[in-house]
Amino acid sequence: MRTAIEHTTVISVDASDTVYQDATLIFDQDKIVHVGDTQALKSEIASAQQVIDGRNHVVLPGFISAHNHLGYAVFRGRAEDLGYDATQRLYLPMSSVISREERQAIGALAIAELLRGGVTTVLEMEEDADLFAAFIDDVGLRAGIGIMLNDVNLDELAAGRTVFDEHERDRQLEQAVRLVEQWHGRGEGRLQGYLALTGLSSSSPSLMKAVREQADLFGVRVSSHLGFGEGELVKRVHGMEQLDYAREHGLLGDELVAVHCYQLDDDEVQTLAASGSHLAHCPLMNQFRGEIAAIGDLRAAGMNVALGIDNYFSDYFELLRACIASARIRAQRPDILSATEVLRLATVNAALALGIADEVGSLEAGKQADLQMVDMRRYGLTPTNNPVQTLVYHAHAKDVDKVFVAGRQVVDNGVVQGVDELALIDAAGQSADDAWQRFAGQHGGYAANAPSTF
Repeated sequence: MRTAIEHTTVISVDASDTVYQDATLIFDQDKIVHVGDTQALKSEIASAQQVIDGRNHVVLPGFISAHNHLGYAVFRGRAEDLGYDATQRLYLPMSSVISREERQAIGALAIAELLRGGVTTVLEMEEDADLFAAFIDDVGLRAGIGIMLNDVNLDELAAGRTVFDEHERDRQLEQAVRLVEQWHGRGEGRLQGYLALTGLSSSSPSLMKAVREQADLFGVRVSSHLGFGEGELVKRVHGMEQLDYAREHGLLGDELVAVHCYQLDDDEVQTLAASGSHLAHCPLMNQFRGEIAAIGDLRAAGMNVALGIDNYFSDYFELLRACIASARIRAQRPDILSATEVLRLATVNAALALGIADEVGSLEAGKQADLQMVDMRRYGLTPTNNPVQTLVYHAHAKDVDKVFVAGRQVVDNGVVQGVDELALIDAAGQSADDAWQRFAGQHGGYAANAPSTF
């Protein structure tokens, strides 16, 4: 079906950052065919089967989140004040408590929340990420999906010792490969399989080698947490500097989405940028850890920087503001990283990081119709003196009216299509309650004891 959105404002995020006023965007099936002046496109509009009145709306590319743990929404209201301890005291202990059914229910809610807020693509990596593939496919989201791998013995880790477990490695690798085999290329190409690592300190040389081999075998990309405070531990466990270990085992390169990178020295910044790796910058999450990645230095060194929601959160507009604020605070300069620049990190740069920049990330003829319409007749968005700055600094997920992925309308009037939103909320809430009750029974509270010698 050919659809025209007429008399609207279009933020294209093309190479010139063109913003079209009184514009029309037309897409046919899944592809954009025209973007331009409404009067000039009158004959094309007349041929459309569906015409949407875009007045008082701004149309922009769907957001791309280059790093997500969808099921980690279970930690909302538990982890935000724990800083670095959340990994050892919540994330890892909960992985042996929460059931697959509970994680699935919580992740489904997170998916719907992101979609409703204008996110059209995610890179999801998690212990049981395969649970979410079918729901992602059903609701129409675009996604990279990978099992988040490590091969440490969790009981030993809780005691402050890093011991690698061959059986755990084989089990997780089998699960990861099965996901890639089953889902890579599905959904008319919307779904892509990934190989993903929890981090370097929790990945043995054997696991690193296997991930590289499987990624090459299937032709898929790789993602890993990197430079997030484990440098000394990597040195203690592997006897090498963190990027030396990553490079020796073939992790660095254009196919890597490196996550966080807020603890890198100057030499590591240059090494990582020179490798061609991409950064998934997660400032909304990292600010709660008191960390700010040096994205100014990384960008200056030539590294492509994308944005990622990470855990708990669902309002991508808050992520845009966190990115700008943290960059300006770190640089102590109010004139760096403009609204236009940060919007590129959320769209075209993120598409480049995921290897899909020829398909999505900007609103141009020939690209997929992945887009969102924001209703500007809302409190906080009027007057709309500059549409880019108004959206970046003042909009929220609740202001998104319609969302399309590959031309399919997945949100209408702020409602995710094809799902019972209240049922999703209720199921996720009950699943979280049940999981935390068991967690508290096992650990004597809502956070496990800190490891003794970690």
